[in-house]
Amino acid sequence: MKKNLRTIIVVLVCAGLCIWYFHYLSNRDTGKEENLTEVEQVITKDLDKSYPKTAREVVKFYNRILQCYYNEEYTEEQLEQLTEQARVLMDKELQEKNPEKEYLAAVKLDVETYKEKEKKITSITMDSTNEVEYKNVNGEECAYVDVSYFIMEKDGNNRAQQTYILRKDADGKWKMLGFYQ
Repeated sequence: MKKNLRTIIVVLVCAGLCIWYFHYLSNRDTGKEENLTEVEQVITKDLDKSYPKTAREVVKFYNRILQCYYNEEYTEEQLEQLTEQARVLMDKELQEKNPEKEYLAAVKLDVETYKEKEKKITSITMDSTNEVEYKNVNGEECAYVDVSYFIMEKDGNNRAQQTYILRKDADGKWKMLGFYQ
């Protein structure tokens, strides 16, 4: 009887230690990423190693960048890094139409206009995966992703709609070719 009681106690202690260790692993601080702001998370994402796999994911990440532009606080250096990340998502053709310095200046001007008008993007809704339209245009694979932006202004709320056009590059990555309203 004493032997069985000892065995039960040892099993309970081991089970308790296993539960405690699982709880410890689940709740410990896993690194500094959790403490990063949204701007820091976006600019530290290594797009060379983890480029978005689908056209929808590319647009989704680009929209995170847009929300940083218009809704978050950042330094001048961070804004430059945000625009660099945005340009990585662009097709070569779009990059040529938006040289680095001109793109940065255009973003700064647009952000200033938003702030002057006290605008803020309150939410973004995007086509679901099965609603993304894929077409073959001149022998190139293209995708069309619709996005709705809900914008809060001092005069009320507004809604803007955009369709992003993406094209697969030689490496099979979806890149933004342009957009229209």
